[in-house]
Amino acid sequence: MSRTAILLTTLQLLVIGGCNSNTPNKNADEEIIALERSALDKWSQSNTRGYVDISADDVTWFDFTPGKQLRIDGIEEFRNFVEPFGKQIPPHKYELANPKVQLYGNTAILTFHWNASTPDGQPMPSWKATSVYNWKDGKWRMVHGHWSVVQTE
Repeated sequence: MSRTAILLTTLQLLVIGGCNSNTPNKNADEEIIALERSALDKWSQSNTRGYVDISADDVTWFDFTPGKQLRIDGIEEFRNFVEPFGKQIPPHKYELANPKVQLYGNTAILTFHWNASTPDGQPMPSWKATSVYNWKDGKWRMVHGHWSVVQTE
């Protein structure tokens, strides 16, 4: 094998090795906010499926809901937890305010405030939220969520 062939083969291996599909791209913050918005868009129409669809199988969740202040573990428990809310969530408009994504390798943390109002403009309680995402098998999945009501004076 000639030196040129060895050099070209080495370069090809370096290029192929550098194209790792397990690495998040530079638009991770936009992708994560878009995933969250897609779940919230469904939620605003009384559809709880959006959050289940973006979650990992081993998702954990904390929610400040009276009587249900335990950690939820796993996709089935999470599905069973959020599904009944579909009957209770009124259609509404929302704002995902001040979103911030912090990226740490294959893990991203999204924090934001959720402000909503009924279709006739009546404000609903505001919430603060944290969603943790993990990049695996070429896509972002939510691995943890934590929501709590914004306390007023």
